[in-house]
Amino acid sequence: MTFTTEIHSSASGFDMILAAVQKFNHDRLLYALQYKNWDEARLEKMAAEVTRYRERMEHEYDRLVEFSKEFNKEFATNDNECYNTALAMLRKLRSGISETKRIFRQFCPRARSESLVHAIASKPVSAYSYAYISAETYQLPLFSFDDYPPCISTLYNEMERFFFTLMRSIQLCKQVLEDECAIRSDGKYCQFLYESFRNRVLKEIADIIMLIPKDSAMLEEDANSAIQSRRKYADDGAWASVSFHSYTKKDVKHLIVKQVLEEEKGCDLTKEEILLFGNDGDRVEQWRHVIRHFDSLLPSAYRRRNLPAKYIQMFFRYVGIQYKLESVAVDYFNGLYTSVPGHRHTVVSYQAVNSYKKEVIMDAKGEYTDFVKRLNAFLSSRSTSADGFSAS
Repeated sequence: MTFTTEIHSSASGFDMILAAVQKFNHDRLLYALQYKNWDEARLEKMAAEVTRYRERMEHEYDRLVEFSKEFNKEFATNDNECYNTALAMLRKLRSGISETKRIFRQFCPRARSESLVHAIASKPVSAYSYAYISAETYQLPLFSFDDYPPCISTLYNEMERFFFTLMRSIQLCKQVLEDECAIRSDGKYCQFLYESFRNRVLKEIADIIMLIPKDSAMLEEDANSAIQSRRKYADDGAWASVSFHSYTKKDVKHLIVKQVLEEEKGCDLTKEEILLFGNDGDRVEQWRHVIRHFDSLLPSAYRRRNLPAKYIQMFFRYVGIQYKLESVAVDYFNGLYTSVPGHRHTVVSYQAVNSYKKEVIMDAKGEYTDFVKRLNAFLSSRSTSADGFSAS
């Protein structure tokens, strides 16, 4: 007869192991040892082994707790097979599960019972179901547990502690699976997670995107399952609700890059503008107009040669330029500002603009508040003037 510890799906595998370890008690252990007939040296050795298993499992459980806190907050994850493959039980628990399998195999029957073989033919049977320590039926011991040698109680205590940690780990895995399923059923939340991931990616690789050609091989549909999948849906929201935790971070990052390049190709916007302001053409044109006419927003008394870096930082705050895109924003601002004939000032560096961030956020002197009033008035006059939408 062959005993197997293989599990075929995460949900059924979790439940199978949970059901087996929850049956463990004093009487089943004594029942198992009655058949195994191990001497005290063997029992002491096994107790020491289970102690090592338990200590490793406790460390794995701690890592699993930290992992589970962030797992369902990420739209894409390179660990998306941890919970939902046939191997299940989490790579974070790989040693704990292999040790659990080893324990149950050791407590399986040795004898080839004719009735058992007849019942199951020659097919492998689950060690979790047929091990003595999880048997449905068992004989009660003749003596009290305390009447047996101390090595037995030591083994029992270590196995109980090991199984307790195992149960906590499995229950945590099951909870994460349930949370993941609930998120998949919430299309709006999936879209929010995707957009959050997209924004973070764009900030992280803004400089790299500038260097990627539109015909890059890594953006071919055949090379990327996320790009292939996205083609089947009308918008990001519909795609996100069925793609949560389905693709690696690398694949989704390549999809995001491809979207930016396609947006650039499909409208009169540059990569920089899409990264900084989104793909709303009217909004981008509004900020183009502001930058080209930035001299109009400066105090009339300003006579210095360089642009005031503080005012550029105020503009960035108003627009909502995100962290890690600021250097791209400064380069874009400088290029567009100096493209206008007759601009009065020379450009300033990213370092100069960035040095005013904290001061602008605090706005102790109310300068940012005054700038916003002036900027809103400028935008209002543009929208009502006859030639206000001129690109000049």
